[in-house]
Amino acid sequence: MSCYLHSPVLHSCLGESLAEAVAAVHSNQAPHTQPFTLNERLLEMPYFALKQQRQPIDRLRLIIEQLSNQYQANFSEQLLIIASSGLDILLHEQNTFAKGGFTSTDFTPLDRIASLLQQEYGFKASFAINTACSSAANALLYGSLLLKQNLYAGVTVVSFEPPSTIVQQGFAALELTSHSGLYRPFYPDSDGLILGEVYAAAILSNEEKSHSLCRVLGGYSACDTTSVTGTCEDGSHIYAVIQQALNQAGCQAEDIDLIKLHGTATAANDRAERNGTLSFLQQANAPALCTLKQWLGHGLGACGLSETLLLSACLQQGLLPTPRHAYVTDTFALQHNPQWTQSDSLILANFFGFGGNNASLILQTTRQEN
Repeated sequence: MSCYLHSPVLHSCLGESLAEAVAAVHSNQAPHTQPFTLNERLLEMPYFALKQQRQPIDRLRLIIEQLSNQYQANFSEQLLIIASSGLDILLHEQNTFAKGGFTSTDFTPLDRIASLLQQEYGFKASFAINTACSSAANALLYGSLLLKQNLYAGVTVVSFEPPSTIVQQGFAALELTSHSGLYRPFYPDSDGLILGEVYAAAILSNEEKSHSLCRVLGGYSACDTTSVTGTCEDGSHIYAVIQQALNQAGCQAEDIDLIKLHGTATAANDRAERNGTLSFLQQANAPALCTLKQWLGHGLGACGLSETLLLSACLQQGLLPTPRHAYVTDTFALQHNPQWTQSDSLILANFFGFGGNNASLILQTTRQEN
């Protein structure tokens, strides 16, 4: 199943490129914040946003054009996978506000954006994945599996989450959003997550490129039916998914050098992940740990790609991205941006979604030579 992930493009609250995002982590730069007001309580809530706002389709066109121009990508023999939780949600919100209501005729198919971009840029085929916070991770997983069938020369994965009133108000009304603006996953007194706007793209192929970031060695995805909304808090389903991911990649738990935690900073999700990964921390040589959402915000369906790109690029430069401010949890020691000296590192990357859709990827990255 192994394939290479290359040609990265990232637009986020840390800048309009992956290089800007890595530089922001190096310098401990604060993410760009654009607060929104929780209508029910008239409270100002933090949100990590891009500085320059565009319509989602315009931003998607821009990152695909950057793929084409910067990496001379040829899409005619490639599959396009769009991964997002929100998809057309911003379009529906704008139309609803303009018309004063929403009717059945306003619905759009889930693959509308994928089909549109396929036609505009000449992709061989396209489809969309919408599995909550595991969407982009599943896109990488399924893209890797499809490459084995030799139906496509490559798979372009595009993931995005635009700012959405429904999402912002919904998460805040459920009291899942941080009031303090401090994003502290696994911290006993954490007050929740911070949502983030993000757009990311990269290409999967069977051949290594000069601009490759990492290899996708394997992974696994499954849906926990314990609850309608989440996963079993004893961590049993998460543990099972991780074990299957290791099996698919031909690895053992003791081979893992680094765990990229999902780390939403919400009580139930953090509890489930803590319990599901506890066995790793009890090993003689426990892997290092990192979290990315303090830098990018919770990009929901896009986090599987955006966090993979930022993590891999930072590791190539010898930096392990961790919280902007070090803090102590009851389980995890999350240091502040320690150096990373290992090459060919094996990474367990976790992405656990609303509705219990859990995905884990096994990645291998190497230090990029200057």
